Amino acid sequence: MHTPFETNLARQRTAREVARATGSFEHLLTGRVPTSVMIVADGDWMVVSLSEAFSTVERRLAANGQEGLTRVRDFHQHLFDNSLDSLRRHVERRTGVTLRGAVAHVDSVTGSVMKTFTTSPAVELFELGRAVLPLGVPIDTHLHADATNCIEAV
Repeated sequence: MHTPFETNLARQRTAREVARATGSFEHLLTGRVPTSVMIVADGDWMVVSLSEAFSTVERRLAANGQEGLTRVRDFHQHLFDNSLDSLRRHVERRTGVTLRGAVAHVDSVTGSVMKTFTTSPAVELFELGRAVLPLGVPIDTHLHADATNCIEAV
């Protein structure tokens, strides 16, 4: 039987593995490392949020009026929709964790994309207003790509 401490360590280890798997997938998909990967977990559910900044080209395009912003938003939504099944398989193969719910949000104000996944379909995802402080604690705040294009935790 596991002690609560051992169970907590196992959950932290699993959360780190999921963060690495989702971050490495994002790097493979876009060629950019996410600016942050945040895991919030309790009991049997986990929420994974990836944030990435727009590329220089995307920033210029988004700043070029509504048409440019729409193109950037549509591009990221297309990328999200068409890579979701591959991401789910990638994470499950590497960690054993199944991602179920998913939502993507392109934020033109901050110039970023937020992709959020949950392990439980019962967890509802809401976009909170700007005045709300972050509710989770990033477990891997420093991610970087090494020479072999893999994500490593520092």
